Amino acid sequence: MNIKKELYLIFEHPKKHRFGIAIQIAIFLNILISIVILFLQSEKGLSEYFELFSIINFINIILFTLEYLLRVYSISYNKKMEKIKYLFRPMMIIDLIAILPFYLSLFNIDFGFLRALRILRIFKLFRLGKFAEVDNLFASILKEKKEELIFITVVVMVLLITVTPLVYYFEKDIQPEVFTSMGATMWWAIITFTTVGYGDMYPISLGGRILTTFVSFLGIAFYAIPGSIFTSALLEKLNDKKRRKNQS
Repeated sequence: MNIKKELYLIFEHPKKHRFGIAIQIAIFLNILISIVILFLQSEKGLSEYFELFSIINFINIILFTLEYLLRVYSISYNKKMEKIKYLFRPMMIIDLIAILPFYLSLFNIDFGFLRALRILRIFKLFRLGKFAEVDNLFASILKEKKEELIFITVVVMVLLITVTPLVYYFEKDIQPEVFTSMGATMWWAIITFTTVGYGDMYPISLGGRILTTFVSFLGIAFYAIPGSIFTSALLEKLNDKKRRKNQS
């Protein structure tokens, strides 16, 4: 029996292996359990169960680590796939992030934001059935629409970088405790451009308010464009995939 082949089929083509679907279901249950535990560990009223939660989380990590290592080991069965390239696929990066905080903590390295990134485990569910090629789908969309997305990104950055110093110089003398620097003003520009407007920073000078109006209108016009480009491309890909399936 070729163990590498068996593992490759289980992880990459589970429907072609007699135990593939069962193992995939077990992996997905492990993901869901780990997400539930992540939330429960933040409930102070359940502090008496924290030790149990830690044990369950440890088991989750061991299973995630085993899955990751076996995926890396088995991918070499596919001669067309380079191992390094495979390791940098979005889903494999998510798999690594899912286990990295635990192993860093063993060396007394504890970044709170890394622990929070454990929630990315939920994206492992995209390996399920019809979503198994989601990383390739997104990658192909970004590749095909990269020129449009780069153009919009550059335009937005130019607008933000242009407006930020103007508003800063309008407001720095009137509100020195609010618009403390251009970096802080960039925060105002971003939340205004995205039409979020938290209200924590806002210009009170005439020039600042005129620029705020200008940025707000531009935000409505430009901010939705990248999303519409990506959404239309995604729908196009899904419809094309459906047509090819119906023709076969």
